[in-house]
Amino acid sequence: MNHGIIMGGVVDYYYDSIKRAPGAHKIATHLRREGWDIEVLDFVNSWTLEELKEFSRQRVTNKTKFLGLSATFSIRFKHLYKFVPWFKEEYPDILIVAGSQALYNVEGLPIDYMVHGYGELAITAILKGEAKYWPAEWLNGHYYRRVDATHDYMAARMKNLSTYYEERDHIHPQEVLTVEFGRGCIFNCHFCTLTHRGIKDDHSRSEDNLYHELLENYENWGVTNYSISDETVNDYTEKLYRYAKEIKKLPFKPNMAGYIRGDLLVSKPDDWQMITDIGLNSQFYGIESFNRPSGRSVGKGMETVRLQDGLLDYKWWAQQQGHFQGHLSLIAGLPHETLDTLRTTKKWITENWVGQSSQIMPLWIPDQTRPYEEQSRFAMDPEKYGYSKTTMAESNPNGAPWEDGPQSRFGKLYQSIVEREANANKMIYNTRESTAQEEMSFMNWKSATLNLYQTIFYLEHEWYTPDEALDNQPPLPFSYHNWLIDPEVKWEDMSKPQHTLPPPVEYAKEFISNYKQKKLA
Repeated sequence: MNHGIIMGGVVDYYYDSIKRAPGAHKIATHLRREGWDIEVLDFVNSWTLEELKEFSRQRVTNKTKFLGLSATFSIRFKHLYKFVPWFKEEYPDILIVAGSQALYNVEGLPIDYMVHGYGELAITAILKGEAKYWPAEWLNGHYYRRVDATHDYMAARMKNLSTYYEERDHIHPQEVLTVEFGRGCIFNCHFCTLTHRGIKDDHSRSEDNLYHELLENYENWGVTNYSISDETVNDYTEKLYRYAKEIKKLPFKPNMAGYIRGDLLVSKPDDWQMITDIGLNSQFYGIESFNRPSGRSVGKGMETVRLQDGLLDYKWWAQQQGHFQGHLSLIAGLPHETLDTLRTTKKWITENWVGQSSQIMPLWIPDQTRPYEEQSRFAMDPEKYGYSKTTMAESNPNGAPWEDGPQSRFGKLYQSIVEREANANKMIYNTRESTAQEEMSFMNWKSATLNLYQTIFYLEHEWYTPDEALDNQPPLPFSYHNWLIDPEVKWEDMSKPQHTLPPPVEYAKEFISNYKQKKLA
């Protein structure tokens, strides 16, 4: 039987370092159905270089055909840039395949194939030697074959989306596993960079397929908690009905967190009971803006009072059913947004969203494109939506306002923009631990009503008080606690943002240490 290894979670972020790699296990499940022996190595960011080498020496045989590197978005971790060249030199005949939804940061590594998109069909073609790929590129001494799984090997409409785990995965009951209801989004928001958007049909998996996945995970590992990866869980009422009917047959009540379209929730009160029956009691709302003209500019135009009152009505109703946690996600800087409309939104949240969570970030417009990645409509034609380039010197002629203030993420971000503009007139994010730099360039924009400087200055000095500064906030749902729960903490507690509930760092360290010991035993 042919053998392969997939390393998952190759990123630097803390919350991903304690997260099972959903893509790695999805590819493993797919290839096992085709007769492969696939082992997944999770929590890669927590492995030392020597531990990765030791694991490879233990597992690689003459039947090993490929090494996979999997991440949801960018692929990077602090030992990757030493481990991959070592692996290629040690095992030159073994293919190295990297895959993610937004593939970058692997240039310079001896990787044979880079897959962009959902990779089940693409990996099958690669391993058969039949894959279509972009003309091979010669970069830093290596040829790269880019495989477009978004168009050439599109796997977004599969009805079987099950992920199955093995004993050697060492699944723990306290984990929050990722589950898919479907892939793609029926909407096409202007700022969105998702590949499969604007899909006008029900692309969800079959309900019995979902039922058997949840049942097996419960019977085999005791898992009851899930994060739903779908872009919009409540897109179709019929889908909710099918899933609620099946999930109610389970011998346990799952807890789930997922992305909910707020205006659909408000306009479809008949869906509320089905959402509860599914167990979706921790909900993420991509509201973007409570200023109606701004919302309409990105395809979310429900009248503000109706939307706000509807969310409060649902919150009250859901709390009567049991646990409920709602998170509002907002974007500062959309068209027609002003400092006054942002202040109005902040006032409503302060007065009405008590006990729930929210977060707002500046609008980011990518200022560079890659031919194998999707771009938002804002990025493709910013001037059409009223954005043009500016500089911090033009936006803030009086100089940096953060010199005597708290150095939160926004203050540091401002300084970074100023420093980068002095060199390349662009803003760049850097990873903290990687040996290679991740470069993501974003436009320093201005519109008729705001500019990026005004936006981050407002967020630093008005939206977030010093005690609420972004770097000091308690963990939000979909963050640190979303993947691994301390046994002494209930789902209801972990999904609420509380200063008294810090990220489970010590528990995670112990858990991952035990995992590594079992893997290397």
